[in-house]
Amino acid sequence: MRSVSDPAWMAEANEAAREGRLYRLVDPSESPDWTLSGEARQRATLIRHPLLAQTPAQRLYLERIDQHRVAALTSQLDHQRAERGAGLLGPVPLCGWLISHHASTSVATYLGRQLKQMTPEGKPALLRFYDPRVLEHLPRILERWQLSALLGPIDRWVYLDTELQLRALDPHGDVRRLGGLKPSAEQWRAIQRIGQINRCRELYRTLPGSAGLSAAPANSVDALLVAAHDLGLRDRADMATFVLHGLITRVDFHRHPIMQALLGRLGGRLNYIGLSNQLSDADWEAISNMGEMT
Repeated sequence: MRSVSDPAWMAEANEAAREGRLYRLVDPSESPDWTLSGEARQRATLIRHPLLAQTPAQRLYLERIDQHRVAALTSQLDHQRAERGAGLLGPVPLCGWLISHHASTSVATYLGRQLKQMTPEGKPALLRFYDPRVLEHLPRILERWQLSALLGPIDRWVYLDTELQLRALDPHGDVRRLGGLKPSAEQWRAIQRIGQINRCRELYRTLPGSAGLSAAPANSVDALLVAAHDLGLRDRADMATFVLHGLITRVDFHRHPIMQALLGRLGGRLNYIGLSNQLSDADWEAISNMGEMT
């Protein structure tokens, strides 16, 4: 996955549109303004949800973008940045632009099949890989061959990430794979944490005096969530507070003797938020200071 500038993407989009290889993927389910009707819906290719009953107006749809419509991409980017800049947890209708040599019906059928995955326990589950907030995490979770199999006929997927920067995902290496994904148990746990990672990053982004979202990398947030779970935290608010403390101090803050003593008191009516509120400014200063580690 790589960053791409707006001008570079416009040039690439123009070429792909001229060759008939450029598509736009949209999720209108929570964004009525993006719903197609009439003739526009007839031209688009709808993707059937494998687990939910949806009306045609609610379904994901794939549109071929010709050269005459490429000029509108800049305004679409500006519009999405303005809408999503207010927060990271609202609907994201514009899933991205897809480049593929295949017909829209073939692409839509393949992506529709990949929406339904089986958990290691053998239960059907929806994989929202089309959501950019999920897609940007998958390259660090999945093996390259799995990512290739997931996106099959897609040569490149360009989307706005959670920092509202354009990203280009090239899923295939030397060999293009087709077929099922079959994530491992560990990968499924990582996928299931994506929503919580994004919520924690949004909380950090909105903290007074926060350095901003770029200071809360997904890997750090994920490591803190895993540590919180391993320490016995289960309440969502407790886990989010634990993550924020790690981002504000350091990722291994829970290993400090002060924190070890605090965590040893967890249980019963004593939760993490209540216990951590008992720490003084001097305690937090010591926790933040690497020299205090033993």
